[in-house]
Amino acid sequence: MKHRSILILELLGLLFLASLFVYFSDNSSQEQGDQNSIALVPATVSVSRPVPVDPPVQKFTKYEAERSFAGYTVVPESGTEKIGLWSPSGKRVHEWNIDAARARLLPNGNLLVIHGSKWGWSQEYWRKMRRLVREYSWEGEVVWEYQAPGAAHHDVRRFENGNTLFLYRLEVPETHKHSIGNSHKQESRIKSDAILEVTREGEVVWEWLSYEHLDLNSCGWKKCAPLGEAQRSGRRGFDWTHINTSFPLLENRWFEKGDKRFRPGNILLLPRNWSEVLLLDKESGKVVWRYHGSGDDTLSGGHEAQLIPPGLPGAGNLLVFNNGRDRLRSVVLEVRPDTEEIVWKFERGKRFFSHAAGSVQRLPNGNTLISEDVPGRVFEVTSEGEVVWKLEAGIRTERAHRYAVDYCPQFATLER
Repeated sequence: MKHRSILILELLGLLFLASLFVYFSDNSSQEQGDQNSIALVPATVSVSRPVPVDPPVQKFTKYEAERSFAGYTVVPESGTEKIGLWSPSGKRVHEWNIDAARARLLPNGNLLVIHGSKWGWSQEYWRKMRRLVREYSWEGEVVWEYQAPGAAHHDVRRFENGNTLFLYRLEVPETHKHSIGNSHKQESRIKSDAILEVTREGEVVWEWLSYEHLDLNSCGWKKCAPLGEAQRSGRRGFDWTHINTSFPLLENRWFEKGDKRFRPGNILLLPRNWSEVLLLDKESGKVVWRYHGSGDDTLSGGHEAQLIPPGLPGAGNLLVFNNGRDRLRSVVLEVRPDTEEIVWKFERGKRFFSHAAGSVQRLPNGNTLISEDVPGRVFEVTSEGEVVWKLEAGIRTERAHRYAVDYCPQFATLER
């Protein structure tokens, strides 16, 4: 009996050591593997999928067919591991079982995704995918992926030539901190962002590192907030930029009139913690234009800065979701870049407020789709500010986007 007990204890010990070996091998390979590798199969994830929250009670509360722009709306959800597709008449007609902080539908019906919603980053299964940029088929199978040098986040885009542009997170290296005037900040871990463009084959064709081009003593138009004790001690990093938008310029009237700053291909950024829109010259990497607003409409936070694309009402104007973090009310602004004149805005006082996240999209009929993400509301408004389409998602959303009914072939099979 005594020998049997000893044998059982030895077996348990061996099993424990084996489990430790598997755990550390998995984590080591995640950190030490080729960070710029590309694979056409799903990455191995050694933990089981989390249990998402119960599906929310979702209410479609408004639809005016005559005044709404007919299209299907992609709505990523934070907490359900789902990306929903909603019909023009407010029916949930398709979904992908994926957690995503950003999901863009491609013309072939595939979905380009950055993982990690607010909920997903707290779950080990999805957190292990934080470096992956993925393309999923209509059925939810992985057809392409790229492993970034750091955590991919907030924004991703596919160019017509097949290249993919996205943001990833990184820390400012010690070799670049010598110019910082604040000694506490110089000694802290400084979190920042980079932009990467890669080919379908995984080749890097362009990269922009924020700390090489932005002043490390600056936090945009306002002073940098003092570092807290956790940041000074190194327990937490200083979140310097928190860029959430990378928008490549298309053809626009400002460039056509001779303003070289607005050359197509240059990139609009929005560092949320700077509360400022920056325009990068892609060739030099330098900031050539910036906007932060004024008065009651000064940016506080901010998401989804863009120049309205050609062919849409307001083409060439800056459209931005101003979170209004300091006033507890959000505002959507449409601004002429040359004069900074506000030509249109949407606000509802404190009834419209998302202290984080949020997105905005100009539609072909002149309406504007607004994703009020933290409360989980997606709605379409006319130029007069009247709501003509509204979804109460019942849970935090992640930057909804609408696509015309003929955008991809799969839409032809769906209910409207």
